[in-house]
Amino acid sequence: MKRMVAGAAALACFLTAQPIPAQACTTFCVKAGDSVLFGRNYDFEIGGGALFVNTRGLKKRGFAPNGPEWAAAYGSVTFNQFGRDFPMGGMNEKGLVVELAWLDVTEYPAPDNRAELGVLEWIQYQLDTAATVADVVKSNAAVRISGVAPLHYLVSDPTGAAATIEFLGGRLVVHTNESLPVTVLANTSYEDSLRFWRRKGESSLPRGSGSEARFARTATQLGTMTGVSGRQAIDRAFSILGNVAQRSTRWSIVYDQTAQIVYFRTDTHHDVRLLQTSALNFSCSGPVRLVDLDLKAGGDISAHLVPYSAEANQLLVNKNYRASSVTRRTPPSEIQAIADHPALATCSSKESAPDRVD
Repeated sequence: MKRMVAGAAALACFLTAQPIPAQACTTFCVKAGDSVLFGRNYDFEIGGGALFVNTRGLKKRGFAPNGPEWAAAYGSVTFNQFGRDFPMGGMNEKGLVVELAWLDVTEYPAPDNRAELGVLEWIQYQLDTAATVADVVKSNAAVRISGVAPLHYLVSDPTGAAATIEFLGGRLVVHTNESLPVTVLANTSYEDSLRFWRRKGESSLPRGSGSEARFARTATQLGTMTGVSGRQAIDRAFSILGNVAQRSTRWSIVYDQTAQIVYFRTDTHHDVRLLQTSALNFSCSGPVRLVDLDLKAGGDISAHLVPYSAEANQLLVNKNYRASSVTRRTPPSEIQAIADHPALATCSSKESAPDRVD
């Protein structure tokens, strides 16, 4: 039963019989002036969720029976729909960003002696323990990602280092440095997307909502970021996201990884809101906090953060499991186990260095 629960959590917002465009997402990373920015559109059938402020110093264990144990070295801000510690993406206090996208051809590694992490908690593990892109790549030697939902990831840190993380044919495939000429990821493999863009011409703006067309438009438009900085760069990044948005786009997010500010807007509230993560208290002596993504407020939302509670997490999990056609048939006992899982985390006095499976 526990393994069935782990599978349900891993699938949370992605296992569906709908056409792939329903899961389409677009992500990119770009240098603008002295800043490194990361943009993402999150596309799904429902948009309800919460922004979590996760503390450092928490001792955690993976959801699967053979999952790893670790202490969170870094606090983070994440966007969650199906409960705490199962994020769709986020940024930690070191400025590392991890975001997912659907990739139909994904094939995860076969079971081995590595500790197992679901496809969503893998994101939280990286934000908890990794300071750099190199740290994320290195972790593959110790933890094994597992799930049915086929995903790939774009990761970036404030130095401008970036990497695509894909699992093809049961093995890790990483594009970084010279093998990552443009830092964009949509819903086809990076190699196929890059080949399409180059074949169409690197200055082209192909129409349509298909993955390769969105990749090509985004890659070409990154050139418009040259010479812009500050809020103009943030606005330009949102403009690029707007150009590749679809009817299913629920959240548009821009991370300023240099200034450590998260900007976002949702389909139900288009005003851009922000959270200055460098001003947050990430110590586990204070509470995990959260705010509803549908909050009708503009500007800085730090004053609207409220302390986490098991009841709030339960409401979030129940609401979205019922709302999504993907998850509404999940047995109540499994939903309860997912909602209860964060209670296993305990505060540690060790907050200064990663304590991870390596």
